[in-house]
Amino acid sequence: MANVGTIGTSQITRTFLQACIASRAFKITHVYSRTKTKAQQLIDDLFIPQATADDDLDNFLSAADLDIVYVASPNSLHFQDVKAALLHGKNVIVEKPAFVTTAEYQEIDRILKEHPELHVLEAARHLFDANYLAASEQIKAFPEVTGATLAYMKYSSRFDDFKAGKEPNIFSTKFAGGALYDLGVYLIYAAVDWFGLPKQSTYSATKAANGIDLHGLARLHYDDFDVALIFGKDQQSFLPSEVYAARQTLWLDNLGQPSIVRRYDGPAVFQDLSKPSTENPLVDEVNAFSLMFANRDEAQFAHYWQLTGQVNQVLNQLRASAQIKFESDQN
Repeated sequence: MANVGTIGTSQITRTFLQACIASRAFKITHVYSRTKTKAQQLIDDLFIPQATADDDLDNFLSAADLDIVYVASPNSLHFQDVKAALLHGKNVIVEKPAFVTTAEYQEIDRILKEHPELHVLEAARHLFDANYLAASEQIKAFPEVTGATLAYMKYSSRFDDFKAGKEPNIFSTKFAGGALYDLGVYLIYAAVDWFGLPKQSTYSATKAANGIDLHGLARLHYDDFDVALIFGKDQQSFLPSEVYAARQTLWLDNLGQPSIVRRYDGPAVFQDLSKPSTENPLVDEVNAFSLMFANRDEAQFAHYWQLTGQVNQVLNQLRASAQIKFESDQN
C-alpha cells in the first residue's frame, strides 16, 4: 500500500482523505498546510493518528514515508506544487484543473520524460464513476453520434461572499478561478474522453467586474457534429446532459456526479443503465489510482496524462476565445 500526503485542507481534501480511509487504498502519512494547526485539526477530525501535520513544504516533500502527493491547493498553485513534488521524487495526484496554462503542462511533461519512474494523475473524479463508465460504454455502442449537450451549473456556496465584496479563490483571477476552470472542466473532460479533440472551440462567457467568468455557453466543433457545454457558478440549473445518436439519446442526470443513466429509444421508451453509486464520490477514483500505482500500469498512466494535456489545450482555447485573463498568464 502506497503512502499518501496531502497539500491543502479544503473540503475536497477532506473528501479525498475520507475516500482513502473508506477504500483502504492508500495509507495517509502526512497532511500539509501553511498553518500547522489546520493540518492537525483535519487529522484529528478524521481520526488519522498515524499522520503527521506539516507546515514546512520542503520537509513535507522530503519525508521518507511519502510516496504520492495529493495536490488540492488553489488552481494557480497547482503547477508549482506538482513541480516541487516531482523534483523531490514523489508521484502526484492533482485536483482538476491540473494546470492553468499550456506552458505549465509542457514543463511538467518535460520533467516526467526526464524521470520516467514518476507519474502525475489529474483527479477528474467522474471518469471513474460507475455511471459515467456505463454511459461511456453506451456511447461506444451507438452506430453514430450526431451531437451532445452537456450541462453542469450550480450556485456556488462562495458566490454570496463574492457579491458582498469579498474575493474567494474560486472567483479570483489571481488563483485562476471562474466557471470554466471549475465546473467546465468536468464537461470538457467528458467531451474529449468520448469524442476526442474538437476541431474548434469557442466560449461565450458572462463575466464579473474582475474579469472572472460566472457562467457561459461553449461550443466544441467536430467534423460531423457540435457539442454544447453549459456551465456556471452563479445560478442553479437542473438540466441533464445528453448525447444524441439520431433517434436514440443517452441521458445523464448530473454529469459531474451521475446517479441516473438512461438510453432513450423513443419519446417514452428508455432502458435504465444506472449503476449503484458510492456514498463518497471519490472512492471509485481513489481505487482506480491505487491500482495504477500498485500495478505500475504504464499504459494507463500514459492514457490519462495525454488526456490531461488535451483537456488543458481545450481549456486554454476556450479561455482565449472568451478573453479571460489570469495573473499567472504573465509568468
